[in-house]
Amino acid sequence: MLADHQGLRRLTVNSPGYMPDESWQHNPSFMEPFIRQLKEYLLGTRQRFTFPLAPQGTLFQQQIWHAIADIPFGKTSSYEQIALDIGNPAASQAIGMAKNVNPIPIIIPCHRVLNSDQNLCGYRYGADMVSLLLALESGKTILIEDHQHELA
Repeated sequence: MLADHQGLRRLTVNSPGYMPDESWQHNPSFMEPFIRQLKEYLLGTRQRFTFPLAPQGTLFQQQIWHAIADIPFGKTSSYEQIALDIGNPAASQAIGMAKNVNPIPIIIPCHRVLNSDQNLCGYRYGADMVSLLLALESGKTILIEDHQHELA
C-alpha cells in the first residue's frame, strides 16, 4: 500500500517486484487506518472504506474508477452499465482498459464489474480472485483470520 496526505495511491496484490520510488517513506502509524480497514474488509466486517482515495490516472480513468467505486458492496455491475453511468455508452472497451490499470484494486472494486454474460473475466488478478472477493461480499467466506487486527 502506498498513501500520502491526499489519500491511498496504490495497492499491490501479488506484485513482489513492485517497489515505490525512493521518495516514499515507510510510516506504519500513518498507514494504520488504511491497513486496518483493508483487514476488516478481508475479515468480512467492513463494507465501505472511509479513507480518501488518490489514484493517479487520466481524468477519464478517474471518472471510470469513481463510477466503479460507487458499486455497492455485494453487488455487481457490467461494462455497459458503467459506460452508461459515466455518460459514454460507447466506452465499454475503455472501461476494461481502465479496470486493467486500476492502481487500487479491491478498494476500487473492479472485481464487481462483470461482462454482460455475468462472467468473471477481464480482472487482471484472474477469475479465481474475483470469485473469492465476491464470495467474501456475499458472506460465504472470509479471506484472513482475525488476530485482533494485528498490523504487519
